[in-house]
Amino acid sequence: MKKTIAFAGSNSRNSINHKLVQYAATLKEGTDIIDLKNYSDVPIYNFDDEKESGIPAKVMELYNIFKPYENVILASPEHNGMPPAFLKNILDWLSRAEGEKFFQDKKVLLLSTSPGGYGGQNNLKNLKNIMPYWGAEVVGSYSLPKFYENMDMENNVIINAEERSKLKAALQQLELSSSVV
Repeated sequence: MKKTIAFAGSNSRNSINHKLVQYAATLKEGTDIIDLKNYSDVPIYNFDDEKESGIPAKVMELYNIFKPYENVILASPEHNGMPPAFLKNILDWLSRAEGEKFFQDKKVLLLSTSPGGYGGQNNLKNLKNIMPYWGAEVVGSYSLPKFYENMDMENNVIINAEERSKLKAALQQLELSSSVV
């Protein structure tokens, strides 16, 4: 079985995308979850700072955490149709750690949720376009609309059977793509 890491690209204490990725991880055996909020003190990427001070230790720590995994599940909030600046900053730094292809040979499943009916789909479209730049093979995506109507917050499970089936199908895509040699 391929190793899978899951995380949300949010620095919010009450991130609904973190809740979604936690739930998704319970459906895929052997998935490790990291909390990207532990890296919220990484400075905003700046070439001059990198030249003067190098890659921050926290970025190298995160880079080394990602290295052994073949699969990635990323749940990203949508900020004005785009990934949040926090996630973009982390990705910018990671791209400098040991070359811009830090997701090389990794299969990626993209997730997003929002309180609204579109569920962050604009963000997913943008992520699908930029993830290959970093070497990722995006194998699928899933968007959960109307988070507060479709998620049981107390038990952290999707209560809408149709939405639950869609997420399971997306996770199956990740599993199937990982078994292809």
